[in-house]
Amino acid sequence: MPRPFNGQIHVRVPASVHEEVAKEAFDNGTSISGILAQALIVRRALRNIDPWKSIDEVQSANRGVSAAEVENSIAKALKAVRKARRGPDVRKARI
Repeated sequence: MPRPFNGQIHVRVPASVHEEVAKEAFDNGTSISGILAQALIVRRALRNIDPWKSIDEVQSANRGVSAAEVENSIAKALKAVRKARRGPDVRKARI
């Protein structure tokens, strides 16, 4: 009989990686589990993408855009996705 999955994965990493991820989680107001879950979700989404082809496509499509603009756009998109996943802002819903 196969073992049921409970959504928990225990991972051993070097102390330096643990420290880096912990600082990132703290700085972003999230948890280490949240950071690792996001990384696994992105990995799954990118599994079938040829990174070299994708990099060339992105570079050619954004030749006139500065690196800072691209970084800012990506950061805004990630914030919007995170906000959408959290659902409506309860504080704003109060009248």
